[in-house]
Amino acid sequence: MQFLKKSVMSFAVAALLVACVNEPQTMTDVHTGVSAGASKRYPVYQNLLVSVWGQAFVATKGGENRYGIYVNQIATGMGWAFFHSAYSFGVQLPYLRGAGNVLGCGGGCTLQEQGMIQLTADQFHRAAQNGFEAKLVGSGGSVVIKVPAEAFREALALRPR
Repeated sequence: MQFLKKSVMSFAVAALLVACVNEPQTMTDVHTGVSAGASKRYPVYQNLLVSVWGQAFVATKGGENRYGIYVNQIATGMGWAFFHSAYSFGVQLPYLRGAGNVLGCGGGCTLQEQGMIQLTADQFHRAAQNGFEAKLVGSGGSVVIKVPAEAFREALALRPR
C-alpha cells in the first residue's frame, strides 16, 4: 500500500507538471503500472502572496484504487507554509508531502510546494456532489482550500476501468 501511495504521488507530480493544457486528462505509466483520471487544475485558495491549485484524481494499480487531491502551492515571501497535514471538519486526512522547490529569488523568493490529500472512495463520491473543503497545515502557516464538485466529477468520468 505504501508503494502505491508513493507511486501515485510521483506519477501525479510528474504527469501533472508536464501537462501544458489545463483540461481533464487520463494518464498511464507503463513503468509503475499506475493509470489515472484527473480533473483540470482549479484555483482552491488565493491571496496576494499565495496561490494554491487543486486537481482531483482517481488512480489505479493492479486493481487497487486511490482517490485524492493533488495540491500545488506557489508562494512568495511570507507565504511559505511547508504543509504536512490536512484536516476536514475534524477529520485528519492522509497527506503525502511532495517536492518543495525554490523557483527563483529577486526581492524575495518564490517557493513551489506539492502534496497529495488521500481520500476514501466514499469521501471522494460525496465531494463529487458537494465539493470539498480542507485545512492544509504546515510549519509556516495554514490555508483553507475549497475544491469544487466539478473537479471530482471530471476525475470520476476519466477513471481507469
